[in-house]
Amino acid sequence: MIKFLTAHTSETDDVEAAVSEILSQLDLNSLQKYSAGIMYYYADFAKTGVTKRICESLPFPVIGSTTSSSAVPGSQKEITLTLNVFTSDTIAFSAGLCDPVHNEPYKPMEKLYKQLLKEKPPAMGEKPAMFYIIAPEFHDVTGDDYLAALTGLSGGVPVFGSVAFIHTAEVRDIKTLFNGAEHNASMAVLAFWGNIEPKFFISSIPDEQIINQRAVITDSYRNRIKKINGIPVLQYMESVGLAKDGKLEGAISFPLVLHMPGGSRLIRSINDAENGEILCSGAVPSHVPVEISFCNRDFVMESARKIAGECKKWLESQSSTRSLSAMVVSCVARRLNLGTDVHAELNEIDAGLKNLPYHFVYSGGEYCPVRIVEGKAENYFFNFSLCICII
Repeated sequence: MIKFLTAHTSETDDVEAAVSEILSQLDLNSLQKYSAGIMYYYADFAKTGVTKRICESLPFPVIGSTTSSSAVPGSQKEITLTLNVFTSDTIAFSAGLCDPVHNEPYKPMEKLYKQLLKEKPPAMGEKPAMFYIIAPEFHDVTGDDYLAALTGLSGGVPVFGSVAFIHTAEVRDIKTLFNGAEHNASMAVLAFWGNIEPKFFISSIPDEQIINQRAVITDSYRNRIKKINGIPVLQYMESVGLAKDGKLEGAISFPLVLHMPGGSRLIRSINDAENGEILCSGAVPSHVPVEISFCNRDFVMESARKIAGECKKWLESQSSTRSLSAMVVSCVARRLNLGTDVHAELNEIDAGLKNLPYHFVYSGGEYCPVRIVEGKAENYFFNFSLCICII
């Protein structure tokens, strides 16, 4: 069983007041044998030293990142720092940070994975039960590259998590965090050890938001699409009204829906055009069917209601929910489509979770398994999606 504690503060300037507020919400005397934390925060909290001091005040490892918005029960303020703490006598945790990644993440992730294995308590199994990961801003790699490395190294351990983001255009301020220190090219990882059975939910593009014009990606490399239906991609985008004179027009609101083998849908946002190619936020395989969808407030709210209903139904089927908690990761593009009503999606999720403690964050991308077969997870990196893990 895992006990789940939450805390929050909006105090960015008075460091000691912020630490005091966080500690007053956490009963540290109730901590069990193993503990670890996850922290999300506005960049302001790191600049004034709040994040560092909070981590120094806690007797367990903490991973985290900057974000544009996060929440725990009782906290829905725009400028906030949120913290959740896992503590258990039977489930152990090990946390770490990979070396800075440039071009290829396998070796840094391999080094980190070996470190996590060394830190696991005895009699906790040969590999973790789950990973919670927080990826940095992507430069020379994609979110899928990190995921492929960790999934391969672990033999298919379920991976859930987020991508660091920020509330401004200052990309250099996007950071991951490990024990109070910030980093801009390293992934933070929290491994869960022991007997847990996480339940995953994913809600993405409703059918009615998909424009019924299926095509095929015929030439791509990593996160770049070169051709669709055998013609240059910008020519294709112009044929569907999303480009003109070789430049994209409004494509950020029209995510791509990739139909993967096995029936899964993979959503990819279109970030930019370069050298006649379009750049997506994640890997785009060749020779898969693709459709264009339309993202707006109705799409966000409908998909939030859908996943909230699924969570509620599953929770009602459980004999007891006393020890359960939820981690919720939503794409920041969904938040942008809510306009001024930025808490509308969270309110739907809150109702569906039936008073479970939770940690909610808006993210630059979402990690979640779509299925687990014979003990091996089929992990994916998503965009425009809402993902929930209940443990």
